[in-house]
Amino acid sequence: MERLVKLFICLIILMGVSYTGFAQEHVPGENPIIRDVFTADPAPLVYQDTVFLYVGHDIATGDEMFNIDEWLVYSSTDMKNWEAHGPAMQALDFDWSEGNAWASQVIEKNGKFWFYTTTIDKNTEGDAIGVAVSDKPTGPFKDAIGKPLVVDSMTPTPEDPYDWDDIDPTAFTDDNGTTWIAWGNLHLYLAKMKPNMTEIDGEIQELYLPNFTEGPWIHKREDMYYLSYACFAHQNMWEKICYATAPEITGPWTYRGIITDRTEHSYTIHPAIIEFGDQWYFFYHTGQLTIGDESGAIGRRAVSIEYLYYNEDGTIKPIEKTMEALSIPPNKPSEYVAPVYNPDDSLVTVDTDIKVVQNVATAATSWPNKTVLQTADNPYQSGTNSTSFNAENGVSSMGQTFTPDSDFKLEEIGIYAGDGFGTGANSKVNISLYQLEMDTDTTYTITDNLLGAKENLYINYKPQAPGVLHFELPEDRRPVLEAGQSYVFELQGVSGSAPVLWRHSQGDIYSEGAAWMNRKLMSDEEGNSYSDFIMALYGN
Repeated sequence: MERLVKLFICLIILMGVSYTGFAQEHVPGENPIIRDVFTADPAPLVYQDTVFLYVGHDIATGDEMFNIDEWLVYSSTDMKNWEAHGPAMQALDFDWSEGNAWASQVIEKNGKFWFYTTTIDKNTEGDAIGVAVSDKPTGPFKDAIGKPLVVDSMTPTPEDPYDWDDIDPTAFTDDNGTTWIAWGNLHLYLAKMKPNMTEIDGEIQELYLPNFTEGPWIHKREDMYYLSYACFAHQNMWEKICYATAPEITGPWTYRGIITDRTEHSYTIHPAIIEFGDQWYFFYHTGQLTIGDESGAIGRRAVSIEYLYYNEDGTIKPIEKTMEALSIPPNKPSEYVAPVYNPDDSLVTVDTDIKVVQNVATAATSWPNKTVLQTADNPYQSGTNSTSFNAENGVSSMGQTFTPDSDFKLEEIGIYAGDGFGTGANSKVNISLYQLEMDTDTTYTITDNLLGAKENLYINYKPQAPGVLHFELPEDRRPVLEAGQSYVFELQGVSGSAPVLWRHSQGDIYSEGAAWMNRKLMSDEEGNSYSDFIMALYGN
């Protein structure tokens, strides 16, 4: 969490964000919908003829980052006028909590209202998911089991077995009465609930979706399942909202792109989608509200709503955030609106000699088939960091050096990579291989590309969750690599772009090479290598 917070502070400084809030006078239905307090992480519940809205109460002041200690509840019968019912619950109402409230969701089942949320477990000092219950949608809610439902030890991750990935639960009851919850940050988890709603039934499953950050939300329309989520924060950007669809809640999930771009004055954004009165709605939060002397900011957000529309094929039409919002009647665009994968570019397929095979069905815990050389045995466990051409102030190459211990003819190159926007018209990526010639201990120069002329060495890549990318080389681009000779394999792209993120290790795990950015060694303050890009070579 500390690393992510530092990243966002840097982004805010670099982007020179100003804080100009909406005027406070507004027509009912305009955004933001609640204007007397700061609210975040909307979670609506449709019950009978009313929408109940649960939000985190932002109370951060000054330069404070996040400070939420309670969840508020509102209700509306027309989606424009919202009645406040006060706190539904406070974080310290869980006896095991040391405070801090995160995103939540309430669902109704069998006449009771179940509140799934995140707070800090004072026993482990880690984020944990709790469950509370009430006989009324407005509460008060009380801890249902007297302990966390999910703690970090139940979801160990390669980055840190006890990190903060157990946040932002979403709950969904399917047509057959089975209830599921999903949650996570960086890693996305799905679990089935027992009928008592207070125990997990079976194993926790990890789902693999491109650019996943946090804040999942599940809904169903007709026979299609939808999973929307905050995305791109771990790709060195402010959060957007992405989504995927599946024929079953357990998958397979197909990435469908970006529903809406980043918001103003807040790097976070949190989705919720409901149908009410034959109209679909999209909830989110922004930083566009000023109350007294406090302007909208990272820890002072404001819940907003937009109409949501579907294409005939079931995909969601991308949403533009507006101020007028529901103050004007819905007006469904009649034309098909294509999915957006990159707000500033378009996916293209280029002519190339390189066949790209993408593989993300499961965690890449090993390399497919027999390798000749690899920088890591277990990509999933070793590749805990990721980077692209938008790193630092922008780079145009990412490289990994290596030294074979026997001669072989190179046929395929595998890398552990994923996420990003995909290769676009203005963000092409090509591969190159050079015999290593060092300038200094921390820089190198290039000579002739051993794969041949740069033309037709571009790759075609569509966004995927982190997994193995295989680059199959044609016969006339298969060099013989010599034992004891050092080489460098590079991805080359447009500085500042993020078409794909190559994953690399937290430490030096491959003794015969190292990771490089812009042909400079990724090194610590003492000039020592501290990382390796995860790759494998195939041949004979």
